Amino acid sequence: MSEDWWGASIDRIQGAANDLHEALERVLDALREARNRGLAGAGDVDIAKGLVGRGGRETRLGPTVAFREFEAALTDYRASMIRALVDEDHMTFTEVGELIGVSRQMVARLYRRAGGSGPATEGRDEDEGRDED
Repeated sequence: MSEDWWGASIDRIQGAANDLHEALERVLDALREARNRGLAGAGDVDIAKGLVGRGGRETRLGPTVAFREFEAALTDYRASMIRALVDEDHMTFTEVGELIGVSRQMVARLYRRAGGSGPATEGRDEDEGRDED
């Protein structure tokens, strides 16, 4: 795996964080304007029309969409890191799980997400998968 993934992943996370920040600011700007209009004596209908004019539903849902992108960027980063630890540093899923504080099953899921494929028994416990006598 190329070292370029670190920088590209962090750039994606930063971009998603910036998008989230901007989406939240749009909501807050719309709400501040609504408050100011209300304090200036505007009625509910006028305030609602003003909110719709600032994007309405799209503005309201923007932070949710942006947060999902931010979470996806973080998860992809974690997955790529796990793949590097397994493929390049030859750590087992169990060792990686202990290092980052998650189960080896979660490590396996994230490893697969990053496009990794390893032995089917990678990181398994010694007794797992054996027939009972």
